[in-house]
Amino acid sequence: MSEVRATTISDAAGTGPITLTKQSAAKAWVYGASDASINGTFGVSSGVDNGTGDYSYNLANAMQSDNNSVVNMSVRSGQDRAGPATFNNTSQVLVHVYDISSHAVNDGGVNVTVFGDLA
Repeated sequence: MSEVRATTISDAAGTGPITLTKQSAAKAWVYGASDASINGTFGVSSGVDNGTGDYSYNLANAMQSDNNSVVNMSVRSGQDRAGPATFNNTSQVLVHVYDISSHAVNDGGVNVTVFGDLA
């Protein structure tokens, strides 16, 4: 059995992190507030509040195509929210938030993760 231990893994030049391409690891994620402001992120450059329960998140790096996987979990303290997340194009994810019990469009924080191949 082999074991690899490292404190830092960098690119071939030794100047930055390695790039994950053609792998199943998440390429971007965001924890956004109910106004699309970003509370935590990897690979997401900005969020836009398009109206009640309607958000757009811009990816820092474009995906190879818009045929990738987007997973969304919408949450709000004390209330259940859910909604679809889809690609608008290779650089932007759209999220819509609904109240689970009433099915009404509603504001809420979101957790979105993007899987696929980078361009």
